[in-house]
Amino acid sequence: MKKWSEILRDNSEAILNMMVQAKRETEGTMQGWHIDVEMNEKGEVWTTELFSVGSQSMSSWKGETFIVCSVQSWIAEVNESENIRHYKELFDEYLAQEEAEDGYDTEWEFMQEKHPDILEEWKKDMIEYEIEAYKEEADYILDNIIEEQEQQEIYEDR
Repeated sequence: MKKWSEILRDNSEAILNMMVQAKRETEGTMQGWHIDVEMNEKGEVWTTELFSVGSQSMSSWKGETFIVCSVQSWIAEVNESENIRHYKELFDEYLAQEEAEDGYDTEWEFMQEKHPDILEEWKKDMIEYEIEAYKEEADYILDNIIEEQEQQEIYEDR
């Protein structure tokens, strides 16, 4: 039987794609939950359903599949205060509303009520930014996973 480290190395491109898919799927999910990237001895790679803390698939629990990594839930956070300042007309409108007697206390309140479509675009942009950053990080994460697995196999072979 091939070692898991070899299977991981042979299928690294597919694993990286699934890691990015899992990152995308976990955005906005329940805090502390995760999606695992799993594979079998044939090198088939997939993402699992969303799991609560401490949970895993039955196949991985039985040792039939390998959990490559767990991707934690996250929320794309838009900094409305920063973003609004890049749009002079929006910022001027906000300042005028803020000064009004029944004005808005925060940029988020203003954007949510007056420009939810723009706020949604900012969120989509932030999600893509985070996904792109994770793509760069995923290579490093996978290299560490493979290295740790190789070390584990050396230890087990003793």
